[in-house]
Amino acid sequence: RNEDLFVFDLNHITMKKGERLVVPIATYDVPYKDVYTLEIPAAPPPDLRGVLNTQQETEINRLMNNPRVNHKARLTNGNKHPFTTAPALIMSKSGVLGQSMMTYTPVNGNADLSVGTVTDIAVKKSETETARVPNAVQWQGNSYGRVDLAGTLTLTNYRKEPITVEITRYVLGSVANANENGKTEMVNVLEDREYASSLNQGYYYNWPYWWTHFNGVARIKWTITLQPGKAQDLTYTWSYYTQ
Repeated sequence: RNEDLFVFDLNHITMKKGERLVVPIATYDVPYKDVYTLEIPAAPPPDLRGVLNTQQETEINRLMNNPRVNHKARLTNGNKHPFTTAPALIMSKSGVLGQSMMTYTPVNGNADLSVGTVTDIAVKKSETETARVPNAVQWQGNSYGRVDLAGTLTLTNYRKEPITVEITRYVLGSVANANENGKTEMVNVLEDREYASSLNQGYYYNWPYWWTHFNGVARIKWTITLQPGKAQDLTYTWSYYTQ
């Protein structure tokens, strides 16, 4: 360790010009567990759909209409050295599973390595408008209506074994409720790292000046266990204000 940096030193190595060398630095056995995650970001407000470029519109439609469960390997670093940032090759006895990026992980910390997309866990998202209240609020001489919505995420496990999935859903506005002990919270739109990385929300969209006076961004989180051959519905309701 050198102050805030950690550098692996290799001594007594001599190479001739043009030679190449591969040196194993360290080998560890570490505990890990399979983690399955599903993240569905919030789409931009309806006011902005007409000003998005083709690339943004395509990306939004892909994320909204084709959600997929991701498989990750969660490693626990219980060794005497940190994991340093580098590409990571993930293998099993049958061969290569995937390639990911290992981020810096201190001793006793955890690191998630992305293995790939899970194809045998089906995800269906359906949402409907349940009510529209005109003139729900007045601000600076302008009238704003409230739109109430209800959503359902249906996950089906086509595997032969149970699987635990960590699910995150973002919505614009305020959440009223979520079933299956879903945890709901309002996030910091400007600084929340998870929300910003989900779709770069708030950075390349030109939000209406009035939007955040009435609307925030809500995050809903579930952790569920899907039984083999079974489907489970996750329901939630929320609302937002619009001109």
